[in-house]
Amino acid sequence: MGSSAVAVAGLQPRPSRTGIEGAPPDHFERTGWPLWLLIVAFALGHLLLAALLPLTPQEAYYWLWSRELAWSYFDHPPLAAYSIALTTALLGSTAFGIKCAAVAWSFVLSVLWARLILDFGWGQRTAFWSLLAINLVGIVAAYGIVIAPDAPLLAAWVATLWAVWRAARTGQGRWWILGGACLGLALLAKYTAILLVPAVGLFLLLSPRQRSWLARPWPWLAAFVAAAVFAPVVVWNAEHSWASFAFQSTQRAAGMGAWRPRYLLQMVGTQLAVATPYLLAIALMAWWSALRGWRQLLDDDARLLLVVSATIPLLLFTFTSLRSMVKPNWLAPAYPPLLALAVQARLQGGLIPRGLRIGLATSATLLLAAVAAMAIPNTRLQEANTWSGWAEAARRVDSARQQLAAAGTRSFVFTTNYKNSALLAFHLSGQPRTYAQDIYGEPALQFDYWPPEALAGQSAILAMDDRRDAAGPPAALLAQFESVRKIDSVVVGNPERPTRRIDLYLCEGYRGHPRAGFTSS
Repeated sequence: MGSSAVAVAGLQPRPSRTGIEGAPPDHFERTGWPLWLLIVAFALGHLLLAALLPLTPQEAYYWLWSRELAWSYFDHPPLAAYSIALTTALLGSTAFGIKCAAVAWSFVLSVLWARLILDFGWGQRTAFWSLLAINLVGIVAAYGIVIAPDAPLLAAWVATLWAVWRAARTGQGRWWILGGACLGLALLAKYTAILLVPAVGLFLLLSPRQRSWLARPWPWLAAFVAAAVFAPVVVWNAEHSWASFAFQSTQRAAGMGAWRPRYLLQMVGTQLAVATPYLLAIALMAWWSALRGWRQLLDDDARLLLVVSATIPLLLFTFTSLRSMVKPNWLAPAYPPLLALAVQARLQGGLIPRGLRIGLATSATLLLAAVAAMAIPNTRLQEANTWSGWAEAARRVDSARQQLAAAGTRSFVFTTNYKNSALLAFHLSGQPRTYAQDIYGEPALQFDYWPPEALAGQSAILAMDDRRDAAGPPAALLAQFESVRKIDSVVVGNPERPTRRIDLYLCEGYRGHPRAGFTSS
């Protein structure tokens, strides 16, 4: 096929498999085994860490969702909960069973990323080193062992890019249908996936070779497929006064105050921590280099697709950081495309640059140090350690409830924070239902949407983390009980410099808060 025929078909000549024009493929390129060995190694490493590391409160919260399967949930769409429901059905309601949901999505991400880079024609070497770099980004690595909406989001985000690229490279409209399904899955994971819509739209608009798709039905059919996959979330919102949509859009926008550049500095600081300085630096340099060479960028569809998919979240959240706090994980989807650009540029000479080796080794060292800190029991990591002590607290709560039951007193368990309530539920014997600040009428996210029970007149065991509630039970809580008194304390770590202290209170005579719906006796 001549060059003119290639242009008509919307295809581009593929570079040599080494990424060096005219160079013969070396052993690395011929066999491909290092790339697939890397993918397997990461999967096995994630499985090992899933068996060793403690369950985090946020994971426990999504695990609670998986026990109450619904079309969607208040905080986020349901895909993380559905994933946990599947892995715990297969492996049991354990920390390992829960975390394996993240392991599975990380494996899908790695396989699809390798496939995308190989389909670009960038070769096994670029696929290997870019995948290694991506998995050394702390926030991406975390979602290989910690299940949250971002874990399926990252996998579905890459799957969408891959399907769009297959459509662009082959000219076959059927790939758009797969792309729409992948976009729908990404939206089922997290609302942030909506940023793929302008990203793909910009790709089609800016590329002279792909612009003709806008006049064809396939991208519009893909949008319809994505909307159909996302429909359960719309149904849930319609049944609940559009609560989740409002929480993640208008309510967040209303919380943005005046210009506060300090949030930008905070975002930069957190990204340095979660991405490591080296990877953040080469990602931003690759992005800036691509934008500076915009004329060449428009002639390279593969690079253009990566740049637009990273630029949309990068610019949006950078602008947001001027007026509001940006969470570290929000920028995670920008790292895979930017690091691929950075690695591909550094491998143009065919050899692995010494700086790349040293930089990745440095990032790996920092990542391993973070994993080790998490694995050591009762590590004092200031606010980062949110999990230590709750297993022992659950044992003390079980004991207190048994004493109440022996005296003929019915009781329930609650905390003043929804994450702590979820982790306590996981560790309690029998994993019973727990409650959060909804007990005294404060908003408690998804806890507000689970059916109320007949609790009025019962006693309760309250568990409070002194690092979050050092002042003790709030007045609104005290008003809901006839009496509240401390009965026990769990000191975590060194008694002289404890990691945390969890205080247990016996709360007698629950009056039942009308907002929570717990008034029936």
